[in-house]
Amino acid sequence: GASPAIPPIPGLAEAGYLTSATALSLCALPESVLVLGGGYIAAELGQAFARLGSRVAILERGERLLRREGRAVAEALSAYLRAEGIAIHTGVAVRAVRRADGRVHVEAAVEGRPVTFSASHLLVAAGRRPNTAGLGLEEAGVGLAPEGGVAVDDHLETAVEGVFAAGDAVRRPLFVYTAAYEGALAAENALGTRKRARDYAGLPWVIFTDPQVGGVGLEEEEARAAGIDAEAVTLPLDLVPRSVVARDTRGFIRLIRDRATDRLVGARILAAGGGELVAEASLAIKQGIPVADLAAAFHPYLTLSEGMKLAALQFRKDVSKLSCCAG
Repeated sequence: GASPAIPPIPGLAEAGYLTSATALSLCALPESVLVLGGGYIAAELGQAFARLGSRVAILERGERLLRREGRAVAEALSAYLRAEGIAIHTGVAVRAVRRADGRVHVEAAVEGRPVTFSASHLLVAAGRRPNTAGLGLEEAGVGLAPEGGVAVDDHLETAVEGVFAAGDAVRRPLFVYTAAYEGALAAENALGTRKRARDYAGLPWVIFTDPQVGGVGLEEEEARAAGIDAEAVTLPLDLVPRSVVARDTRGFIRLIRDRATDRLVGARILAAGGGELVAEASLAIKQGIPVADLAAAFHPYLTLSEGMKLAALQFRKDVSKLSCCAG
């Protein structure tokens, strides 16, 4: 599989640090936590420790949290985390780590200015690295990709005929459900008479913060870069009846379609329980269901899923002017 990636920062090993695994084995709540990284794990564990009562600061080297996601999602989630008291520092170039007076001190530069961040604990959440070192793979003719994962073709076969690899060891995507899918596919291709290629059309993912982030497919900029005449709509949750009565209108539902075909090409959902909605968007992309069909489909009133219908309607009418349940 894979293990937490530990960046080569001077003094880090000597100062001591937590990872996503060891952080969940603590017997006492940290007084304060510095989180190195700004991806899924950093956001999820940072919020978890903050809600348990730790003072949390996230240190991200990029310009924003979740830099691989769209700006709208990243900025909105960052605002919600900050509202809970989590400090988010971006543009942080870490220079060294040291331990003194029972605390961990991270020496960094922010916009060229020297800054020192201190806390009782340090959590390294800088991604994951495939567990391929020391296996002698290259000597056996099994090549490695630039990021360290096993190089495979679309059938999960390596450069050595009859040798297959699957899951986190082949790098992305790093999800338990894709690892299970690839394991079964690799076994089928290794033992069967026919080979099937990996198919990740409509692959959904979820970031388990509160609110959750659910996504599938392309963002608008990605779709246009791929030559698609993309159009996006964003439905704020204060237009979704279920969110209103639940008194939690944080977030939005964002759909991206191909104007030429009216097919959904992507979705981003920021909502409490938003991960439960992404499966519908995933199925629509996988099966090529037109957005007009999503808008016409029955969605029970006063469920969060109704938000998907309303978002689909937003492509052709102003949902804020509709009466209850109108289509």
